[in-house]
Amino acid sequence: MSASPLSIGILVCTAGRPEMLKDCLAALIAQTCEINWKLEIGVIDNDTSQSARRNVESIAQASSVPVHYAHQPKRGIPFARNAALDLARSRGWSWIALIDDDEVASPDWLAQHIRTASEHQAQVSYGAVVQIHDAPPPVWWKVDTPSLDPEGTVLRRASTNNVLFAASLIADDGNRLRFDEDLLHGYEDLDFFERAHASGNKIVWAPKALVSERVPVSRSQPQRLINMVRSHAAAHAQIDCKRRGFPAAFMKFGLKGLRRIVAGSAISGMSWLLWKAGLPKYESRYYKGRLRLARGVGNWYGLTRVKSGYYDQIDGR
Repeated sequence: MSASPLSIGILVCTAGRPEMLKDCLAALIAQTCEINWKLEIGVIDNDTSQSARRNVESIAQASSVPVHYAHQPKRGIPFARNAALDLARSRGWSWIALIDDDEVASPDWLAQHIRTASEHQAQVSYGAVVQIHDAPPPVWWKVDTPSLDPEGTVLRRASTNNVLFAASLIADDGNRLRFDEDLLHGYEDLDFFERAHASGNKIVWAPKALVSERVPVSRSQPQRLINMVRSHAAAHAQIDCKRRGFPAAFMKFGLKGLRRIVAGSAISGMSWLLWKAGLPKYESRYYKGRLRLARGVGNWYGLTRVKSGYYDQIDGR
């Protein structure tokens, strides 16, 4: 990264969350930037009704940073993210940052990403996410917390919820990476960066590039958490099918899935009886059994290509 003008694009995919998007964009527009940076923002609306268009255009008119609107009518996270890559390619940005619409970036978020990538000579900088829950999650649920690894730790993959990467990953004369639109259970972002790593790109941890993620009450409800676990398990089985073929994936996830279904059903069934019999300590045991059952069912969803539907529901406003 030289002293010559540095073109950077920040991309946000959204669907039906105007209040969260507004907070997200406000923080992006207010980023601390160097004088030689050329910063732009792109919003990809994945709502068929284009519900974000009016707000984005209104924000763009008042913004000191150019804000571009694009619409991807085909619902699904991989489709929206590929539309984001298309926008990035059309704008010719040198560096591309991705953030979720339910997140708010710290004032120096982008500067920390750029610094980290430069100092560690990396093509990808992956930042930290701190979750802020509108209501406490259940005691049996393990809350995600940022890694304590030192800055510059080399990673094998990253997610799209807080990342900066060089445009060479998607350029015609580079790696030409796209998000796999078959991965509707999730994992499409991990797969993208795993392929980037396999292509020789360096991914590093950037703990000072911090964003906060708002977790609405609906996302902390027991059944919603169980559905998320099921979807993640489906994604792991599906990606294994794509990479190693169905026979190998079946030997791993088919058998593991059956064990999880049997064990999860037994644990949750017995624990439910004890919990309802007046032994409250078995409530957590019941839900942990439900999570195991969900992982087993999800494994079979991934193997048989049954849609989990988790991402069809929008949490937050």
